[in-house]
Amino acid sequence: MLMFKRKQILFALILVFVLLLSAISFAVYEPFKIEFTLFERFVALGLLPTEGNYLTLKIVRELQMELAPTEEEAKLAELFEVEGGGTDAENWDAVAPKEIIFGDIAKGIIVAALEKLDKEEKLLQQHFTLYEKFILEKSKESKEGE
Repeated sequence: MLMFKRKQILFALILVFVLLLSAISFAVYEPFKIEFTLFERFVALGLLPTEGNYLTLKIVRELQMELAPTEEEAKLAELFEVEGGGTDAENWDAVAPKEIIFGDIAKGIIVAALEKLDKEEKLLQQHFTLYEKFILEKSKESKEGE
């Protein structure tokens, strides 16, 4: 009987230890947050893939909803369709920057697109600030973690 109680106590202590470690690791995790201007949000929308597996497409859909302008933002910026495709605005700065939180997979989608454009030497000026926020920040974080 005494042996059984010791096993129960040991099991309870291990369980508490595992729960504490889980809570600590959850508290340490910080999602990737970025403030985007309306223009940057449009550029990021253009980086999203149009095909992939189910998980990728589900995350892309969520990102599209988060990045796309609201009706109010479209009115404030006076968005209009450009002949031949695309969107422009009379006043991009009329809309305040929006903080967007990226999970690891969502961040990876944007990083992969930017890295591919960089490798192929197809980055455009419009990608510049996103490259700084995603790629340069990523390399800065990895250096800090060493």
